[in-house]
Amino acid sequence: MRALFWAVLLAVLAGAAALIARESGGNVVFLVPPLRIDVALNLFLLSAMVILLLVFWAARVVQKAIDFPARVAAYRQRRNEIGSSRALREALRSLFEGRYARAERAAQVAQRLHEIAGLSALVGARAAHRMREHARRDEWLARAADDGSMDTARLATSAELWTDSREAQRALDAVVDLQAGGARHIQVARIALAAHLQVGRWDEVLKLVRLLAKRNALHDAAVRRLKLLAYREQMYDTRHDANLLLETFEAIPLEDRRQVEIALEGARLLNLAGRGRAAADAIEVALEARWDERLLDEYARAQALPVRERLERATVWLERHPQDAALLRCLGQLCLREQLWGKARTYLLESLRLRVHPATSLALARLAEQTDQGSEAAVHFREAALGFAKLTQEASADAQRGAARIAARDAAASGPVA
Repeated sequence: MRALFWAVLLAVLAGAAALIARESGGNVVFLVPPLRIDVALNLFLLSAMVILLLVFWAARVVQKAIDFPARVAAYRQRRNEIGSSRALREALRSLFEGRYARAERAAQVAQRLHEIAGLSALVGARAAHRMREHARRDEWLARAADDGSMDTARLATSAELWTDSREAQRALDAVVDLQAGGARHIQVARIALAAHLQVGRWDEVLKLVRLLAKRNALHDAAVRRLKLLAYREQMYDTRHDANLLLETFEAIPLEDRRQVEIALEGARLLNLAGRGRAAADAIEVALEARWDERLLDEYARAQALPVRERLERATVWLERHPQDAALLRCLGQLCLREQLWGKARTYLLESLRLRVHPATSLALARLAEQTDQGSEAAVHFREAALGFAKLTQEASADAQRGAARIAARDAAASGPVA
């Protein structure tokens, strides 16, 4: 449509010019003494137009010749931009596909463009890290440092990769730099949590776990597991000082102390440190919040006086849980310590009837020893030994299976892939 418009316009202009030229009879006189040159007006106009066109095209040629080096440079720049952008896309795709060697090669090509050199260096660093080429990974990270706009991304990536390779102190230094620059988003907190776990800074671990839990960035099961680990390590570090251990346990928020695993670990360490009363109290608080049989054996071992108070409390619990084998075993052990032989035997036999457990057989063996029934004690000791051996074998097998699964997972996740 546009071509037709210009064709019609040119035809109209040509027709108008022809009519004007036919009606025009004027001359143009050039006086160059002693010469006089007469030129028809139409010829003069035509010549002037031709000269103007020639000058215009000559100027265009000169201008293009002058601009040629710049145009060549711009062409090469554009070609580099296209090639580097294509290489960066290839690097990212190969990284996500797990083709790390190819991703690193493509990232090297993408380095030719300064604007994306920092980003391509981070891609190369991740690819080298996945191939366990840590020296080459650090070289890539050093290249990324040349791009100031990528500082936050570089530090976050560095912290993550160093944490993954268990270079915790370097990761924490990067996290400090990130936070100094105002970066406090969830991913930085996750990286910091992993690094603090590796170096055993349990106070920081607890702070970060609470922060991530508040932001719904951790699963509830992970929160419980990490809290248990941190509290357990804190108490384990103070286990040789009974007073300090008790202060550490009491510093745990009540909501967390009601968790079965935390209460059980705290009670075990408090019992070993000679703080049986505190251990019994911790178990009672946890049992009031949630009934769990694992707490009852530790409750029976607590060296808290008077024992009759615990007997009365356990009797109340028995009214709520009359068929609980662990509670019956706990009552039997408490009666055994109070030398209530008849009640102890009744509770222990009832517990054994409901569920066979080596701890129940061991308590019956001790009861038989106390009542001078040597042959019966030997039978129960044998049953207890066999039962504990079986439990140990099962626990060892479960631990080996778990360790094998973790090792296989880690090997699959971090092994070199080309």
